[in-house]
Amino acid sequence: MARAEPPAARSVWTAAPPGQPQARVRLLGDAIVFACPGMRNTTQRHAATLLCSTDGQALQARCQGHTVQAPALLIAPMACKTVDALDRSLLLIDLEPGHPHYRHFQALAAPGVQALQGAPCAALQDLGRAFAAGRLQGQAVDAQVREAVAATARQLPQPAPLDPRVRKLMCLLDEDPGAALERLAPSLGLSAHHASRLFHQGLGLPLRRYALSIKIRAAASFMGSGLALTQIAQAAGFVDSAHFAKVWAQNYGAAPSRFFDTANTHIDQTDQPDWLLWYLAQRDRDLPPPAPGAQTPWVHRRRTPRTPRLRTAAP
Repeated sequence: MARAEPPAARSVWTAAPPGQPQARVRLLGDAIVFACPGMRNTTQRHAATLLCSTDGQALQARCQGHTVQAPALLIAPMACKTVDALDRSLLLIDLEPGHPHYRHFQALAAPGVQALQGAPCAALQDLGRAFAAGRLQGQAVDAQVREAVAATARQLPQPAPLDPRVRKLMCLLDEDPGAALERLAPSLGLSAHHASRLFHQGLGLPLRRYALSIKIRAAASFMGSGLALTQIAQAAGFVDSAHFAKVWAQNYGAAPSRFFDTANTHIDQTDQPDWLLWYLAQRDRDLPPPAPGAQTPWVHRRRTPRTPRLRTAAP
């Protein structure tokens, strides 16, 4: 059953102490780590999410008419949920569709939100406190996030192996998220209809949503770049900045200006990879290299010149 689209809802954020950033962000390529003093919003995104309060108090999430309360929550991809945690310092880890443990979260029972118990919950809280305070940075964050996510995944059902044709289609879309399925499907020996159905069954995500997730992830890689949001939207493959803002707000509950403005958000760029090289390293080795004219956002990430950022008003 398709999950309902989220209603329009203004995100509410808890103010940080004077002199402190409102939020902290670390990009892992296939995951995003986010910490903030508190928030309330309604979102629906492609990512699988681990969410915890860093003080051990319960969070509240409403999804499909159900309310789940626990210090740490697991949220399935495409779950339309409202998180109410204005007085709770939060850690959020979003796993992108290409993450090795992404598909573990598809098996979460209705309503798509589940409490996390035991040692993984405690590990997430420790990680969240250290990251939010700035004591944990760079590759040390990456290592602890990978360990915490792996420990969580071990508590969930093991998914069936992914059909290699789905994986190949993911790689092809990564290089050109705007490519027509009618052009890609024959290389898999499938019709467009069969390829779309196989993709949705294997990844648990509509193909169109996966294409949008590529653009969102590419846009996120520009955090801290100083580029204007219009330039970021173009480089990431969006039609225009209005489309970028709409998709971003649906995924993260607020306009991109709220996240990309370094006056509000501290972007941990310590030992960050070259994003094009990172992308190529993740690619299936049996595929030919991207064509010189490929429109992959990761190629644009290198080509886009660095120019002063145009400030935009926060929502």
